[in-house]
Amino acid sequence: MGGLCPRCRGRGWCGRDRCPFLDALNEVRARLSSRNVDGYTVTAHVSWRGYPRVIAAPGIGEHRTPDEGGALADLPYEEALKTRALTFRRYRGKRDVRNPPDLSDPEIESAVSVRPVESTLQVRRRLSGASRTTPFIGPLVEGELELDGIPKVPRDLERYHEDDVKAEEAVVGLYRRGYDESYIARALSLGLLGRDRRMVPTRWSVAAVDSMVSEHLAWEVRDLPVSSEYRVLSGEVFGNEMWVILRPEPLSYEFVEAYEPGAPWSDRTRIAVLRDSEVKDCKEPRETGGAYFAARLAALEWCSELGKQHGITVIRIVRKEYSAPLGAWVIREAVRRAEEAFSTDDPREVWEFLREKLDDPVGEAALKVIKRGRQRTLDTFL
Repeated sequence: MGGLCPRCRGRGWCGRDRCPFLDALNEVRARLSSRNVDGYTVTAHVSWRGYPRVIAAPGIGEHRTPDEGGALADLPYEEALKTRALTFRRYRGKRDVRNPPDLSDPEIESAVSVRPVESTLQVRRRLSGASRTTPFIGPLVEGELELDGIPKVPRDLERYHEDDVKAEEAVVGLYRRGYDESYIARALSLGLLGRDRRMVPTRWSVAAVDSMVSEHLAWEVRDLPVSSEYRVLSGEVFGNEMWVILRPEPLSYEFVEAYEPGAPWSDRTRIAVLRDSEVKDCKEPRETGGAYFAARLAALEWCSELGKQHGITVIRIVRKEYSAPLGAWVIREAVRRAEEAFSTDDPREVWEFLREKLDDPVGEAALKVIKRGRQRTLDTFL
């Protein structure tokens, strides 16, 4: 993992009195010392190393908090970090992605239960520490898992699992029925959806769900009338500042990330700026990965809510207080929870507003990248 944390090791380089990252890892060590972990099966994690032979591990958490963006974003950052760190992954061996588990497997059933299942994990040994790659999650352990509660798998998931429908149809259908993207991605990663059933590493399934849903929303938004005004939305979750610029133009999308020195994945001394946009025959992000799709989904939801078509630019400013990356859901929820900060029919006023609000070196670097962008629809805006 990039950023200050691996080099700092709790010496306070970020300016905090206490290190939330080390606090979380210390609690992990304390829990493992008892060898008995009592909690709830709340998730599952599919690894990507060694693909196509992967580890599909049920996740046992300390609390009943669902492993879903909508629930985790309501917690203070330290609590969300601790919740993920204290989610222990039970090792069940490696298996080929073309041989996914079935929903009849009790541990898989509990991992996709909408009601956290009381569980006891008897740990024999720890196989690895907390995963420091996105999404951050607790250690992989070997041991026996006893399920003390009764899983509740929603009928919607059972139906899509039983029916012969494409994965995209199942994903969009579950989204339309109000299921959190993290939950849908979990079902997809475990190979429970689609005609050609196979497991998908968690980090890939999250991006796939955001991509499928946002593409579906884009088709709907293109049928809406074009807006007649500019809007700027602003939101923040866990040190991720999101600025959404909605322009009175046909639908287009651009995503810019600017990392403060010391933030995850960044250099300690230099500002890093990444940019991706939709261009002809290329809709896959080359620099920003899953964050691109997460922000796109939430921004398109705003267009749907407003009932207008817009050209969209999303700016993400990542501060160093975001010490461990928790996943694309942080970006998605930050855009969803944004509030309107400015509106006008004059593009020059939008630019002046942004320069006033993003007046530190990180914000200025992001605006420079936008100004240099080649996206045709930005010409009028700038």
